[in-house]
Amino acid sequence: MNDAGADAPGGGAGHHAGEGSSGPHRRRERYRGTHPRNFSERYKELGAAPDSEIHAHIRAQGRTPAGTHRPVMVDEVLAALKPQGGHVVADCTLGFGGHAELLLSRIGPGGRLLGLDIDETTISATQARLTALGFGELLAVRRSNFAGLAKFIGEPLWSGERAAVEGFNLIFADLGVSSMQIDNPQRGFSYKHDGPLDMRMDQRIRRTAAEWLAKLSEAELIETLREFGDEPAAEAIAGRIVLRRQRAPLRTTRDLVRCVEEAVGARGAGGRSVEASPDDEAVERTKRESHPATRTFQALRMLVNDEMGALAAFLRGLPFVLRAGGRAAILTFHSGEAKMVARALEVGIAQGVYAAISEEGIAPTAAEVRDNPRSRSARLWWAVKQ
Repeated sequence: MNDAGADAPGGGAGHHAGEGSSGPHRRRERYRGTHPRNFSERYKELGAAPDSEIHAHIRAQGRTPAGTHRPVMVDEVLAALKPQGGHVVADCTLGFGGHAELLLSRIGPGGRLLGLDIDETTISATQARLTALGFGELLAVRRSNFAGLAKFIGEPLWSGERAAVEGFNLIFADLGVSSMQIDNPQRGFSYKHDGPLDMRMDQRIRRTAAEWLAKLSEAELIETLREFGDEPAAEAIAGRIVLRRQRAPLRTTRDLVRCVEEAVGARGAGGRSVEASPDDEAVERTKRESHPATRTFQALRMLVNDEMGALAAFLRGLPFVLRAGGRAAILTFHSGEAKMVARALEVGIAQGVYAAISEEGIAPTAAEVRDNPRSRSARLWWAVKQ
């Protein structure tokens, strides 16, 4: 077991120099106070195994250990997809492979799974993890946006096989952001950690969040915050951003957080200061205590990555890559996504494309929301091809 999980609370223990060590023992830097506030200081979590005591302790508090991701609504996804041996599956948002691992365990030995993801920082690690679990022969991984699933039809994807993919029995898409992306301050997705205002899921995307904020007019900012963030204070926040960038560009997540706090106050909907708790993740435990910058960060992330455009393309192509009798499941985390998915499924069943659909989004259980607050806005939608 990695000894990072056994260090003293102040982080002073570190790794002991073992046989063949060429240098002196280096002690980890201590963080100020009783709780680590920066991502890099959470080394006890980052180095620990998923089944370690420190991870169990953090999950018992309703938090997600730094650097990990918990798949959402696992039982509901499996019930909607009904994976069986021999199925050909597309996991269009592979991430750390939490859902893929469970699907792979149910479709072998004759099944196959194609995993797509656009984040180069996680895709190779996920492939290595799933291969180490014994799923290598069943798995093919490609770096691609889920909107491009159709381009893999007609291609041989799995090692040693010449047969081309003719369609998928099961298709799954999780539209949420990975906890590992959110937790890493260098990615710029979260208001909780100071870092560059980036927000690109795919580093090939040309424009960062900082560049978008420098370019958008006040009217465009208002529209973005309303459409992608359902932000009631869109005008106040957009106005403050425009005033702030006249003095200096917004370059970091802290710059953006300060703009929002100046516009609407540094308190969440529950009236509690977001700086009041030594535990930054405590603000995520309930809607009542949500951070005032949450909606702004969500809206900007969706704009940077053209998430709604990608979803529209995926939904248009879905009937053409799903085999007859095949099943699709989609997890949404935003009202705009939910409306788009619901409308596409309704049109599909009206046109005879789908034999059955979910009439409304399935919400996570109260127990899951309590154990994993990041699941609270999730809604699961499913469809069965005619």
